[in-house]
Order: sequence, then C-alpha cells, then structure tokens
Amino acid sequence: MNPHIPAGAGHEVVVTGIGLVAGRLTDPEALFDHLAQGNTLIAEHPLHKEWGVPCAVSAHIDPAVRRSLEEAVPPEARPLGPAGALAWHAAAQAWERSGLPRRLDSERGGVFLACNRMVMEPAELAGLADHVDFEAGALDLDAYLDAGGPDPRRHERVQPDTATARLADYFGAAGVLETHADACAAGGMAIGSAYRYIRSGTLDVALAGGAESLTTLASVAAFYGIGALAPAGDRDAAELSRPFDKDRSGFVIGDGAAFLVLESRAHAEARGARVLARVAGYAGVTEAVKMTSSSRDGSDYATCIRAALADGGLTPDDIDHVNAHGTSTEANDTCEAAALHTVFGERVGRIPVTGNKSAMGHSLANSGAAEAVLSVLSLQRQAVLPTLNFHEPDEVTRGLDIVTEQRHTPVTTVLSNSFGFGGQNCSLILAQAG
Repeated sequence: MNPHIPAGAGHEVVVTGIGLVAGRLTDPEALFDHLAQGNTLIAEHPLHKEWGVPCAVSAHIDPAVRRSLEEAVPPEARPLGPAGALAWHAAAQAWERSGLPRRLDSERGGVFLACNRMVMEPAELAGLADHVDFEAGALDLDAYLDAGGPDPRRHERVQPDTATARLADYFGAAGVLETHADACAAGGMAIGSAYRYIRSGTLDVALAGGAESLTTLASVAAFYGIGALAPAGDRDAAELSRPFDKDRSGFVIGDGAAFLVLESRAHAEARGARVLARVAGYAGVTEAVKMTSSSRDGSDYATCIRAALADGGLTPDDIDHVNAHGTSTEANDTCEAAALHTVFGERVGRIPVTGNKSAMGHSLANSGAAEAVLSVLSLQRQAVLPTLNFHEPDEVTRGLDIVTEQRHTPVTTVLSNSFGFGGQNCSLILAQAG
C-alpha cells in the first residue's frame, strides 16, 4: 500500500476499455458467453503428444487464431514473440473500445504489462542439444555458435519489456512503463500498480494487463517436473481442472492475453467516455513461506485480502462475489479457502465464488488480468460465472458457495485474487461504475 495515499483517498480510478484473447475467442463478451454456458477452453494440445509430454492437454490459443493475430501485428510493432502478439491484440482492442485517440501523446499515460520471461522453443532446444555432451554434462559453445547459434534478435522476442515499449510507442503513452514478472500474480500486480499511479495523480490513463504463451515443451515439462500439473489419467481434458474440489490434482497450463484501460474518473468524464467499472482497492503482499505454497492456514492470503479492503476503505461485508485464484492444486486451494473463511467468517457461505481456471486453465501472468476483465463483465451483466468440475468439497473448502452454473445475482463489488509462486500475492477489488 502506498504510504503517501490514505485508504480511499486520491483520484477515483475507472475502467473504460477491456480486451482479451483466449482459445479460439478474441473478445471478452464471447469468452464470457462461452464460460457462462459451462464450456471449456481446455483440450488436447496438437503437439504435446508428439513431444512426449505426460500432460498433453492445455488451454492453448488455437493455432489458426494465433497465426491471424501474429499477421495482424503492425510492422512498427515487430518483432514480437508469441506472448507479445497476443498482448498486442488484447491491448489494441481495449484501447479502441475505450474511445481514446489512437495516440495519446502524453506523458500522463502509461503501459503496465505482465509477462514472465519466455523460454526456449522445441526447435531451439534441439539445436542446442546437438552440441551437448550429455555424459560429460558439457556444452560445446564454440561449435554451437559456429553452427549459427541463437537468432541474434531472439532477445527482442523473449524479453517481455519489448512488448511494453512497443505498445507505449504505438499508443503514445510512455509516461510510466512497467513490466511485471511476479509469477501467477503478475497480471493483478500490473493492474494494481497502474491504479496507484492514477490514484496518486501521476497518470491520467494506463493500459494494464498481461500476456503469456506457456504451452511450450520447456514450460510444460518444468511444471510437470515439480508436480504442479494435473495428470491426465482416465479423465477427459475438460474435467482436469477442478478448483476447490476434493479430487483436485493440479492445474492445467494455458495461454492468453487480457488488458484494461484505466483512467481517472475526471479524465474519463471530461472526454465523455463510457465507464465500465471502477477499481475500488488493491494490495500486493509478498511472503516467503515456500516457493510453491503459502501458509496452509491461509493467513498470508487473508493478510493480502484485508489489505486490499483497507486500501479501498471497505469491509468484508462490502464484497458480494469472489473471483478466486482457484488453481486446482491441493496447496493453493487449501490456502485460499482457509483465507476466505478467515476474512468472511460465517458470511462466507453466502458469497458466490467462481474459479475461472476450471475452464480457462492457468495462464500465469495473464490470469489475474483475464479474471479482472471477466469480473468487469460480471458487474456489467449482474451474473456470476460457473466453476466447472466442482462436485465435493474437502474439509477446508467445505462451506464455500462454489458456483457451478451461471447465476444471475446482484453484483456490486468483486474481490479478484491472484496468488503466485514465490509468495507473490495480490487482491484486486472491482466495483460498479457508480
């Protein structure tokens, strides 16, 4: 929390544009409708079996959709890697929907992108492996470089801040540039940081969101190696991600991008913009209990949620919907469920809880941004999305109101949680425009 800004003080921050790409879908409303009907984005990946990956399912971007998005990136924004191309589409869509001019040309605009560092693609790994002496555990670097080595411009594709800079240049919003790599909390952290800059009066406008392209051989193998991915077993792909369910066994990895345009209310109203929602509170809290999990009693997550409430001058009674982090891992869901019990007490069973990752998979840095976009649409439509594959709670998740079918209900204030590896915890509060 910014010590220079008292809770609830400063400029009011509103959302005026949203953009998103996920699976085959390239706009937020289409995704909301898809999820509301109980559909999933999780399917068998066309290359995972070929690679010999044990977890051959993911919430990947459809290959044809990816090609079309990459072809649509304007020349001045190239080269961008796989995540950058997704970011470009979602960001441009949010910007256009906000009604802002194509170029802001103001130092009072900023770009806040969440994206974890890209990893090597299979072809790059194969080229490197040709020069490895596996018995000696040594790489013949000279031979690798003589054979051509890595693409000399590869760093532009794999460095996430390349996309941040290109977006800032394109939209003329280079007052503040931030690239967040706070693991699974990065998307929420990027939005939260943008919110603070606007609330303090430093910026008038911010483009904030996340993008991730992680359904690659190296990423999938790494997460499988630490036991974080759900094993396929005999279940269908659509049944693997099971947030808060007793039989949850790990997350399903995904790709995607999502952005919001944030503005001070005064700036938005001065230009006659349509206000979709407002950012009512935020907290980013770091702890170091364990690399892959937090305190099982939920105390670290509870601290984060309470800090977000305090930031907005709110109480637990003000929250009427929770868009949960809900990764479907045993440890994370236990921590989050315990935190919700701690913060909301006996009222917890009357607050509808949604786990979007049950249908969208977990796109790490992008997840918090995508869930923020869906939370905005919940506020717009007065509807709560379902959590797929929830059948029976365990001792800790028992008592939560896990929504399993779309529910039309008054939604005025949404708590959206993102809790990441390494103790990066984030809670955003989004509310009706007012």
